[in-house]
Amino acid sequence: MRVDIKYQEIMRKNPLFKDLTEEDFLQVVTHTTLCELTSDEMLFQQQQPATDFFFLISGKVKLSLLSFEGAEKVVDIIHQGNTFAEAIIFRGIPGYPVNAEALSDSVVLRINAETYIKTLQHSPEVCFKVMAALSVRIHWLMTELDRLSLHNASYRLISYLLEGIPEERETPIEINLSLPKNVIASRISITPETFSRTLKGLSQQGLLEIHNTHLVLNNPAELRRIVSI
Repeated sequence: MRVDIKYQEIMRKNPLFKDLTEEDFLQVVTHTTLCELTSDEMLFQQQQPATDFFFLISGKVKLSLLSFEGAEKVVDIIHQGNTFAEAIIFRGIPGYPVNAEALSDSVVLRINAETYIKTLQHSPEVCFKVMAALSVRIHWLMTELDRLSLHNASYRLISYLLEGIPEERETPIEINLSLPKNVIASRISITPETFSRTLKGLSQQGLLEIHNTHLVLNNPAELRRIVSI
């Protein structure tokens, strides 16, 4: 499906595309297709031949791995405005290392990696800017690996709940649990039972309140103090 101009404008603002010349950008768009996914629909599967990377216009996409026993590990949750599967741009990997599944109705742009690489070859300056943008994501992934491997369940859950909340916020704030609890639990590498138990423990300490599909963080400053120790 052809990429509508309104989606091109959104795509253009992303760090991977904003510094391309107009000619190069249009060349990339020519080799980009629109995918409309329904909730739970697979975009690609692990080890499927990798020729494209993706830009999420709207919705949510889950990246996950399956163990030999068939257990699922959620690697990342992609939110709108972000790219994913960019590793194939420079590594030339033969197959996708993860599964990608829509968590809600989603609109995704499928971008041909070979075409994108050719546009980067036209400008070393643009290439370095793209590498800088990707290095920021690599830094985030390394921080995330540290968080998941070195800290306990409370630390992981609090860190997850604080994502996106301004550091200067000290007054109570309400957040929506827009993902199923089992998905969040897998994302932070704990069991659903541990997730519920940890959430209840934080509630009993008065640090948060549980209200069905949303939480109230009563003391964001204290929560930040806990994860900074």
